Amino acid sequence: MTETTAEKFEKWKIGELLQTYKGLELLPITDGSVQIAGTLSFSADKNGLEVISDSYEIFLTVPLSFPREIPLVKETTGRIPKDFHTMANGSLCLGSPSQQKLALRREPTLPGFVKLCVVPYLYGFAFREKHRFLPFGELKHGKQGLRQDFAEIFSVKDERVAMQMVRLAGMRKRIANKLQCPCGSRRRLGRCHNRRVNGVRTQLGRTWCRAQYQWIENPAGIQKP
Repeated sequence: MTETTAEKFEKWKIGELLQTYKGLELLPITDGSVQIAGTLSFSADKNGLEVISDSYEIFLTVPLSFPREIPLVKETTGRIPKDFHTMANGSLCLGSPSQQKLALRREPTLPGFVKLCVVPYLYGFAFREKHRFLPFGELKHGKQGLRQDFAEIFSVKDERVAMQMVRLAGMRKRIANKLQCPCGSRRRLGRCHNRRVNGVRTQLGRTWCRAQYQWIENPAGIQKP
């Protein structure tokens, strides 16, 4: 059964978003997406560092398939320079797609997306403006950064091991569990890091993991299921 727009808005908690961030305004739906624009004011800290209160003018584009698809966010006054973690289309690079999907799995609403993805980015930039350095780690650009990110997701130090875990997470559980664990233990996955790999598969989805592995590690090849 197809959801109505009103049902989507209720599930997304748009009312709560506009109540929490009173400077934001809901715009008419265009091109199959919901648009929200205005002033995003927040007060936040990170890892016990100082609290920063700030405001940014943003334009938020939410696909009707949210939370399956990730919204795009742009800062509209030019305060954030194009060379500071922005995409080619001008939207803010709020973190790796996988980390954003994990955040949306925890809180699949627009207030959750803003709290977990948008505000930390804006806090980081405001902190950098004030102190000339970022308050948290910074991923490398391109595919190397994605490998680094998956190492963090799987809690391993070796990026090569992490990418092999991504490969296994892109397979069916019953097949992956019979294969050798990438950690070097010489045991099959089902008797080693199966919970870690299967947990990521559950959260991100087998199709997502398979596509990420193919794009990062083997763009010209096809991974067998």
